Order: sequence, then structure tokens, then C-alpha cells
Amino acid sequence: MIVVKPSFEEIDSEDLYRKVERCGRVCYKSENLITEESAKIFVKKILNNHHGAVLEHFSFAFKVDEKLYEALEREHYPFITLSNISFPLVSFNLRTIVDHYQKEKNNATLAPFYGYLEKRYPDIFCSSQGDRSEEVYCLSKDELMNLKAEERDKHLKVTIKVITDRGISHELVRHRLCSFAQESTRYCNYAKDKFSSQITVVCPISIKDDEKKYALFEKAMQEAEKSYFDLLEASQSPQVARSVLPTALKTELVMTATIEEWRLIFDLRTAVSAHPDCRYLMEMVKEYFIRKGYIV
Repeated sequence: MIVVKPSFEEIDSEDLYRKVERCGRVCYKSENLITEESAKIFVKKILNNHHGAVLEHFSFAFKVDEKLYEALEREHYPFITLSNISFPLVSFNLRTIVDHYQKEKNNATLAPFYGYLEKRYPDIFCSSQGDRSEEVYCLSKDELMNLKAEERDKHLKVTIKVITDRGISHELVRHRLCSFAQESTRYCNYAKDKFSSQITVVCPISIKDDEKKYALFEKAMQEAEKSYFDLLEASQSPQVARSVLPTALKTELVMTATIEEWRLIFDLRTAVSAHPDCRYLMEMVKEYFIRKGYIV
């Protein structure tokens, strides 16, 4: 049994393929398979298997003209965010535009976005429509950061990978405006060498420094680990054997959300009434957001 502390890191990349791969491989703990050439292959596999949730971790933000903006307002496309403060601004994640593209390649309103994407990602957006006019400008992360706060908070998304326990992850995935990718106990077999043939757990902060309580915690974790491995030895699959794994089991959870949504998460999960372990983790993430200038 391995015991780790809660932690986090930002997954920050403007490379569509590499970011989607990094997020998606967390589910299977297959990061060891990442190579210089693996990202495009991984994304194609995700598309072929219709695992659209992973695509939500990459987003676009476009400056558009007034005519296109007004058309988008009229048509009320789901999961497309609009604002018109400094200029008409439109944002959406990769899954949203892929879904529209697969259903309606001839959509005249979305055609400028299709044109932009077909030129840059032809292996994802492959059309027989010819060379479409773009008529849109895609903003970089730096350009989004320089927008007014009310614009930036609606359109800039930040991706954080947290290491926590299963119980805390169940609280975090309640934030429905986020996108998630999580280490899967269906597909991860902790008897394998890449997991050191052990389960990994996170000890609650209220227990870790109390010798008597920690001994009780350690005993319970060791018994759960033994039961899990006994079920695997009895030819049960990991997705069935996981039923005896503890709530304290370590999990890796990728969360992508707008600054606006992250503010709400911090308000709720750093409150006095929040779970102590969730508050500990989210206070660390909040401090990082302040250092990065995402929030003040």
C-alpha cells in the first residue's frame, strides 16, 4: 500500500492533440505510451470510439463580426458561449463543434468556424465543401488573459489535474458546468507492475498526524487491498474487484472549467462548511490561480 498527499497541476497546452491526449490518458493511466507521434493517433482513436467527453478539455475562442454574432444569438446553439463587450466573442469546446460538424457540415452559420478548423485540423474536420472562407479570428490564451475580467471569466478555460481520494472526487464531479476525465477503476488493474502491485490511498488530514487513528486507517486500507487482490486472484475483473476498494483510494481527476465556474468552486469548496480534505486541496488550487493572475 502506498500513501500519497493531495496535489494538483495545471495541464496548460495550446496544442489540441497533446492536450487531449494528456487528459484522456489519465483515465487509463497510460501516460507511459505518450511519444512524439502518439497524440494524433490517440485523438483519432477517441473520435472513432465516440468518447466525446475527452474532447471537452480543449476549447476555442473566436472574434467574429456583428452579422455572424447576431446569427448565433438568433439560433441559440447549445454549449456555445457568446459575449459582446469589447467585440463580438464566441467560444466552445472541441466536442461541441465536432458534434455539430458531424451532424450538419453544410450549416451556413457555423461555416466560418468549419473553414478555420478544416485548414488546421483536416484529420478531424474533413470536408468535401472545398476551401471555405474563415472570417473569424481565434484568440490565443494570452489574448484571452488580456480581455476585461467579465469577458475573460466567461471564455477562458483552465484545466487542472488533481490527485485526491475517491470521496473528494465525488464532490468535485457534482460541478456540472465542468468537464471531467478521471482515473478509471474499471480499466486500471492495481495488481500490475505499473502500479507497483499496490493500491495507493490518500490519508485524511485529520487522521495522518494522530498515531492511534492512523493505525486504524492503515489496517482498514491493508484489509481492503488484500480483498481486492484476492478477488483478482479468483479471476474477477478489475471492474468487479473494485467494489471492495476504499473511499480513500487515490484518484486522478482532470477538471476543465471557465474562470467563472472556478470562482464558484472555490466559494463552495473552501468554505468553513466544506469537507476538510476538499478545502485543503481547493485552497491550494485557489492560491495557484491567484499567482497565475486568473483571479485576484
